[in-house]
Amino acid sequence: MADRLDRDDVSRILARAQDIETHAGATDAGSGIEPEALIEAATEVGIDPNAVRDSLAIERLSVEAGEARRLDRLAGSASVLVEREVPLRVGDALDGIEAWLTSVHWLVCDRRSESSLHARRRTDASAKAGRTVSGVRGYHNVGRVAALQAEAVPQVVGSTPHRPRTIVRIRADRGEARTLRLAGGGAVGVAGAGAGTLAVTSGFAVLAPVIALPLLVGGYGLARTGRGQADRLELELERLLTHVARGERPEGLVGRAVRRARRSVDPSHR
Repeated sequence: MADRLDRDDVSRILARAQDIETHAGATDAGSGIEPEALIEAATEVGIDPNAVRDSLAIERLSVEAGEARRLDRLAGSASVLVEREVPLRVGDALDGIEAWLTSVHWLVCDRRSESSLHARRRTDASAKAGRTVSGVRGYHNVGRVAALQAEAVPQVVGSTPHRPRTIVRIRADRGEARTLRLAGGGAVGVAGAGAGTLAVTSGFAVLAPVIALPLLVGGYGLARTGRGQADRLELELERLLTHVARGERPEGLVGRAVRRARRSVDPSHR
């Protein structure tokens, strides 16, 4: 065995040892490693203890991706999760997220702790009108989610007093939209199969494919739009975090009107 092991060697050996222990049934319900012991062990092999602390903080995030379901590849997953490092403090990051969710996407937000935010879709008439306006501006999908959770943890490694680092994780629930697309696609497909069967039993078997196939294909296509919607939702959540990371805040109608007026007077003004 080599006299010294690099970090890749350590990671590989420890991972293999854990697999061997698991397969051998050597663990029990009461076994485990205390976080401080893990930090000390990592320090012994030359790993920055602050990096381990950061990793432990991320591991403790309660916002997680939902379990995979059947038909996810067709209609997209029931929840969309994004994670990003932003150069902000935890409170500032959540303040920025809340500003975009309430002003642009018309969600109602609840700050349940210093590091977490819960949001739900507003259903009042003004929110519906506001989402329509936001849709015209290119913000379509986030405001349609049934619920959304955001959580943030501070990072130690790489942070400075003037440039803090925070890991933000957001999960959006699109189970309702997924169900609607699967139900709609299924209904169209069943209608196609029924129409084809009816044509056969009525003595028009030659017409069955002509009648049934377009509906079956249409049903599949309708269900598959759910996957595209999930992809667009993920992209919009990433864009939201980009706005937050840059310190950008949404402008109200008055702010946009003032900016347009200034631009009309001075074209160089942005």
